[in-house]
Amino acid sequence: MKIRRLRGYAAAFGLVAAATVVGELVGADIAVAALLLVVAVLLSALLGFGPGALAAVLGFSSLNWFFTPPVHTFAIENSDDLVAALAFLLTAILIGTVIHRLGDLRRRAEQRAHEAQLRLDLTNRLVGGEDPAVVAQGAADAIGDLFDLTGCTVTVGDTSASARGPADDPDAPPIRMEIGEITVEATGPRRPLTSDDRAVLEALVAALAGAYSQVKLEHETREARVAIQVGQSRAGLLSAVSHNLRTPLASIRAAASTLRAPDAKLEPADRRDLLDTVVEETERLERLVTKTLDLGRIRAGGLEPDLREVDLGDLAASAVRRLRPLARAHRVRLSIDPELPPSTVDIAMIEEVFLNLLENSLRFAPPGSEILVTATPSDSPLVGGVEVRVIDHGPGVPFEFRDRIFEEFVRADPRPDSTGTGLGLAIVRSLVAAHDGTVWVDDTPGGGATFAFRLPKAVVAA
Repeated sequence: MKIRRLRGYAAAFGLVAAATVVGELVGADIAVAALLLVVAVLLSALLGFGPGALAAVLGFSSLNWFFTPPVHTFAIENSDDLVAALAFLLTAILIGTVIHRLGDLRRRAEQRAHEAQLRLDLTNRLVGGEDPAVVAQGAADAIGDLFDLTGCTVTVGDTSASARGPADDPDAPPIRMEIGEITVEATGPRRPLTSDDRAVLEALVAALAGAYSQVKLEHETREARVAIQVGQSRAGLLSAVSHNLRTPLASIRAAASTLRAPDAKLEPADRRDLLDTVVEETERLERLVTKTLDLGRIRAGGLEPDLREVDLGDLAASAVRRLRPLARAHRVRLSIDPELPPSTVDIAMIEEVFLNLLENSLRFAPPGSEILVTATPSDSPLVGGVEVRVIDHGPGVPFEFRDRIFEEFVRADPRPDSTGTGLGLAIVRSLVAAHDGTVWVDDTPGGGATFAFRLPKAVVAA
């Protein structure tokens, strides 16, 4: 600061000297010389109030010594010349003051704009999710530059960052400001901080504190919401699984109790029906446990597809064979496009998709109806790949359930005696999503539901 001030004074002296030399060389009269010196004063005032005031005094002295008769003396013999010299001095001081004031206002306006932009940038970065340590470092650098500090440390929550300038000034008082969870500690400001500077620094720290509090509150709210959702999901899973376990267990227990009763006199047909009930309900219980375990594995993030090349037609045929006991009352037909390319998928996952979609259709389609499984190259120009459809002629899916049918425990059939678990389609969506695919449901022409999924080119062999 001292060197900069000395340079301003030296420049003022040089400008006045140069104007004086020019006036001497051209033989300027008092009026021309006054104009030259006013220009020198004006230029000096741009360097600060001190250089401007020095230039005004030097200009007045030069005008009096070199250009006001009698020259080379400070005596003034003509009252008009005295008035002119005094008018010059007053004008020079006034112009210098105005120029200095305008320059100061301009600098303040630029500084305030910079401060506002800095405050907006730092708070937006913090609210936008940027690492608080990075924001703290940016704040330390910016505050150090803005207030000409030799050192600045900014603490945001549990993280701190420091910016260092030239050697500390031992005589400069330290600065500490703390608002909320934001703390600023500065050392050795190389210029005195005005009350306006401190107000700006306080506003900046307050803005950072508000932004950090907002981010922290949003984070805590999000964690609380997730905890509530997890709790609700666990409760829903327990309730749904308990309800779905209770029905087959009750049926098995009733049938088994009847069969083991010592005084029961059962006809062979009745005994066979009870045994069939035990077998069917046991299979239903097995499917429920399997789906629950699959869902648990999916929730735990255990979906890592083991991609292998396979014919989707073979996977569909395998799923049909496994469900043959459930499909005795239906006709299941496969229609695989002969031009269908081999697909690179996780065989177990995609077969599970076929099993769940087919089981869903078998449960809702009326006895004797046909269930059609098609696999064709996708006609989507953006996604491409393979498109598979499982088409039934059951009651279909109501429009209001279209967006929710693939969620856990959502069933289109709300009857309490429904055998659905509400898990199969949720598992389908997760398994297809693990292959970057999509799944949806459409109406079947003539009535029914068409469940479809598309595997993109990324998992389809060329």
